[in-house]
Amino acid sequence: MGISIDHNSCNGCGYPEHETPCNMACPGDLIFMQSNGKAQICSNADCWDCVACIKICPQQAIELKLPFEIVGKEGSLKARAYREKTIWTASDENGIEKVFETPARNDASLTTLISPEEFTDVIDSYKGISKSFMDLGVDI
Repeated sequence: MGISIDHNSCNGCGYPEHETPCNMACPGDLIFMQSNGKAQICSNADCWDCVACIKICPQQAIELKLPFEIVGKEGSLKARAYREKTIWTASDENGIEKVFETPARNDASLTTLISPEEFTDVIDSYKGISKSFMDLGVDI
């Protein structure tokens, strides 16, 4: 998989005066700006497929290439993040698009995902399973 950047759509977002949103969003620090002011990925092999750059690109110039086993050889996924939701557009090799949305994970939406009591129960279930390095026979 990995991302693809459409250099016809990429406008550089004010580079070099400003750092670009896609560069700042990439947790692997894989996106850089070329001398022509267009975004480029260093190595798709190192891409985490986290889609942070895709969701933040104001020009929607970045897309995730989907595995051909799922959607054919030209399948892709684009996204547009909003405050309360993310709208996703999946395309297959025939150009057929499906649009769907997911709620944003902001403070308001996170409180509806799991209650504090449930969270405490989850944490309690993990207590006692961690061991020190000495217990594992490793001397550090």
